[in-house]
Amino acid sequence: MPPLSANVPPEFEQIAQQRGYLLKIARLELRDEHLAEDLVSDAIAQACERWASFRGDSSLRTWLTTILKNRIVDHLRRQWREQPLSQDDDGEQVIESLFDRSGHWAQDPSATPDPERLCAQDAFLAAVRACVEKLPPRVAQVFVLREVFGSDTGELCKDLGLSASNVWVQLYRARVMLRVCLEKGGFAPERATR
Repeated sequence: MPPLSANVPPEFEQIAQQRGYLLKIARLELRDEHLAEDLVSDAIAQACERWASFRGDSSLRTWLTTILKNRIVDHLRRQWREQPLSQDDDGEQVIESLFDRSGHWAQDPSATPDPERLCAQDAFLAAVRACVEKLPPRVAQVFVLREVFGSDTGELCKDLGLSASNVWVQLYRARVMLRVCLEKGGFAPERATR
């Protein structure tokens, strides 16, 4: 990236180079282009203000991602308090269809022979992104905070005002719905027979 201006501090250029990466994360979590832009801009401004506190204990990208995560969590906390929890009948039906009347799997899930190789495929990662976008918003938010940002259950409970059991239910729903979506998208591994 060429220098922005002689008047721009060099740390701003280093921070600004991470903008594209931060936008990808914000878009995935928020599903709103304008809001993602706003929160990334806020995170960059906050990073510039706090540049003196950056000690280099982690990479610049990690530090910026943490700032962005905190901005997103603050936004989600406000949003979750203001909006009532909607009933997602489609998600419940998807989950219920996977089990028989006795509560056992209708069809045994199978193990993926080489998950690392599967995750290296661009088509698979694109399918995961598309499936995450199809999740109900609250379920997707909890899933992304956990799996992308690496938040633990305690953080999610504190940040979103949820109980631990609610966090686990949301994560379970997300994983089941993602599995179904990926299988429908052609990423169904061979099934084990009973």
